[in-house]
Amino acid sequence: MGELRLTGLASGMDTDFIIEQLMKAHRLKATKIENKITTTEWKQEKWKELNSKIYSFYTNQLSKLRFQSSFLTKKAVSSNQNKVEVTAGTNAADGTHIIKVKQLASAQFMTGDKINKANISLSTKLTDLDIDASSNPTITIKIGEQSTEFTIDENKTVGDFVNALKKAGLNANFDTVHNRFFISSKESGKENEFTITSSNPEILEKLGLGSKASVVDAQDAEIVYNGVTLTSSSNNFTVNGLTLILKETTAVDEQISITVSNNTEAVYNMVKDFVKAYNELITEFNKAYYADSARGFDPLTDEEKEKMTDEQIAKWESKIKDALLRRDNTLGSLITTFRDILSDPVSINEKKYSLSSFGIVTGDYSEKGLLHISGDSDFASVALSENKLMDALNNNPDEVMQVLSKLASDLYNTLTEKMKSTSLSSALTVYNDKELAKQITDYKSELKRMEDRLSELEEKYYRQFSAMESALAKMNSQSSFLMSMLGMNNN
Repeated sequence: MGELRLTGLASGMDTDFIIEQLMKAHRLKATKIENKITTTEWKQEKWKELNSKIYSFYTNQLSKLRFQSSFLTKKAVSSNQNKVEVTAGTNAADGTHIIKVKQLASAQFMTGDKINKANISLSTKLTDLDIDASSNPTITIKIGEQSTEFTIDENKTVGDFVNALKKAGLNANFDTVHNRFFISSKESGKENEFTITSSNPEILEKLGLGSKASVVDAQDAEIVYNGVTLTSSSNNFTVNGLTLILKETTAVDEQISITVSNNTEAVYNMVKDFVKAYNELITEFNKAYYADSARGFDPLTDEEKEKMTDEQIAKWESKIKDALLRRDNTLGSLITTFRDILSDPVSINEKKYSLSSFGIVTGDYSEKGLLHISGDSDFASVALSENKLMDALNNNPDEVMQVLSKLASDLYNTLTEKMKSTSLSSALTVYNDKELAKQITDYKSELKRMEDRLSELEEKYYRQFSAMESALAKMNSQSSFLMSMLGMNNN
């Protein structure tokens, strides 16, 4: 509970107001520290957002472009997608491949014979199906080379058997409507065939899994690829860099052609994605680095905010936030790094290439380093020019690959170096996050000390005014006494 003060009783002065005014000047020092905390925290947030965008570019578009394998994408087209879908790996041979699908892979299915017992459920004991459990007979579930034993005793139920089938690696269900077991292998192909046997064959008969059970055998997929017969346990077939998804068999005299070629469009889009992401980042850099000065704008105090609308407050703070990285040395270094590396020439077979060699050009000076792809409709200023990038990808793909991957690697490696952990920054961070965090901590400690000193000073003023009030009260008391004495003498 705060101390109750009765001030100005003797002097008639509003000492609370006087002390408040005296303290205002002293509190300016605390306000300056508070402003430092606020602006440093805002700067920290701004850098975090920017660093996140840089890291995203670093791990996505830039990282992808630096690998030559990204330029070696292939596309494959099937003449009949309804029967064979196809994708091509980087090592798929260009040209036309001929496929015939003779047989699809399938799983093994077992449908049990109906069990002639009423009200069978998963909780029904196997002994209630007339199975003798006295000798603890076993059922062996074998999938490929793997065997699992299920031992029957007086407490084992239909549900226990179903769970044993599932744990062994099969799909299993007991249909209580039809009183049958439905069992199948989880994977297709002969290598996943299964058998269910018992030390007592009569047990399987009573479970409907004996001689009267219906079994559909598993089979492997079989194709003829360029004249050679190949098999697989799956309908997802991989051969010679191609991944085939078999859907239907072909007719006897039918064949499907698979055409493989370089996926120029995919490579073009990858480069375009890089350029767009680069431009977004450079735009962010330039906006922050070349922002208008916010000189004369300090964070608002609570008292100042009370006199302003929310819109006015937002505009005021935005002005400060926008200028936090104005002419920032770290940001300036990043801008220079990005521009310089991507403008470097690359030598291939004693011939020098640059981005502009493939139609990736900068605009005028006012754009401050933005890139454009000539002939691309998404880049309006050069949309009517020749599309040199697409032409180069079609006619000189190796040169494009070597130049762009080299420039991307150089930028990637430089950013890696800038994002190393130091005494001032954490790993994967391009700015001095540790230093900013320490500054905020130091400012808060300084503010705490300042607040303590201000409290002491305020208390000192109250003591001084209290002493003055006491002196005035005493003086007034003495004056009244004298006046009363004088009055008495006059009588």
